[in-house]
Amino acid sequence: MGLPGGLFAFEEPEWRLNPLGEMCPAVLPRPGMGCHLPLSCFPPSADPGPVQQLADVPVTEEDLLKLVGQAKVQPGTQRRVFDALIEASRTGALWFHEISRSGLRLSHFLAQCCIESSSFQKLEEGFVFNSVARLLEIHGKYLTEEQAKSFVPQDQKTRHDAIKAEKGEPKTPEEKKALDKALADSDAAEKKKPQELASTVYANRMGNGGVASGDGWTYRGRGLIQLTGRENYRAAGKALDLPLEAQPQMVWKDAEVALKTAAWYWTKHNLNEHADLDDSLKVSQAINLGPNAVGGKGKPNHLKDRQEKTEEAKAIWGDWALR
Repeated sequence: MGLPGGLFAFEEPEWRLNPLGEMCPAVLPRPGMGCHLPLSCFPPSADPGPVQQLADVPVTEEDLLKLVGQAKVQPGTQRRVFDALIEASRTGALWFHEISRSGLRLSHFLAQCCIESSSFQKLEEGFVFNSVARLLEIHGKYLTEEQAKSFVPQDQKTRHDAIKAEKGEPKTPEEKKALDKALADSDAAEKKKPQELASTVYANRMGNGGVASGDGWTYRGRGLIQLTGRENYRAAGKALDLPLEAQPQMVWKDAEVALKTAAWYWTKHNLNEHADLDDSLKVSQAINLGPNAVGGKGKPNHLKDRQEKTEEAKAIWGDWALR
């Protein structure tokens, strides 16, 4: 007998008392944890009726504000993300359930999402780095120092003054026209720096084409766990039945899709296993360095921030881990 909807199936189920005192075949995730199945269970009887179910770990606006350290929700992206998280928790959405069935899992998940999305306010990589050192810290594996220097923004006055000094004061209409064009070209090139940087550092990996393809920019990090690379957009889209490869901006524009892709990545790469062991290093490695880096010597960016935020989240939801 299985549970309704085909979510779980049991061979010769071993019925037992769940925390509500009802007969239930659910295998508890670990000793002491209560059943958090989002579907009603049916005890073996002539007239099986649904018994009360335990809700997923609740996510409220008040608790999310505690996590981000704010008194009020910011309008715009943060408001949309909060609403998506609260709704997924309230409805017991199946795609979110394996994370939200445990306070420990939820704490690790939301802490990582909080760091990745700048407190749920940024759902897309901007690729603007104000220093060479910072750019090399994040993407130094794929850039030379000279390349990094070329991608760091320069303010317009500095650029224009340098061009004017090089060309000198225009003395003819033609020279004035040439100067104006050089200044305009400089402005246009400056605006393209983020796109060219993303296309460079993400080229020829994660299913992306070369620099000229622009895939690195098209499939840059988006969502609550920064879904990145054409192959990940394709795989997530297939799993979620969404046209993400053709319309990657959906992951940024739709907060529910941003959350769904994060939950997809988390579940696909078995991050609940590391969360169950309260291993924030391995969770951080999987999120920031990729699943193949888990257990290695690589140190994720912002590791201390990720670990501290996880502890903050556990102070909010951690008591729900054991029921």
